[in-house]
Amino acid sequence: MPRKNKSLFKLLFYGAITITLYAGLFLNEPIVKSLCSRGGLYALFPVATAFIFSFAHGNFTNYFWQTLGIEAKKKRVELTEHDRPVERKEIRTQLRA
Repeated sequence: MPRKNKSLFKLLFYGAITITLYAGLFLNEPIVKSLCSRGGLYALFPVATAFIFSFAHGNFTNYFWQTLGIEAKKKRVELTEHDRPVERKEIRTQLRA
């Protein structure tokens, strides 16, 4: 149960951050547009904004699914002798002038 409470807290935390980011973006649309349309180093602004939104929204989505109890399947890969690649002798050609 403590794990579920921890993921619920993180869900609410990242949810609040995501809502705040989207609200800030849409309420300040003219300012954001003017910053994104400038040249030079201002070209990094849309990229940085996308990374920040991706991080916050991705964490929110992760903890949302964890809170519901849905997690990715952990796949184990075991190689047999048949699956392993055969080691080949390295063939090097000699340079000729």
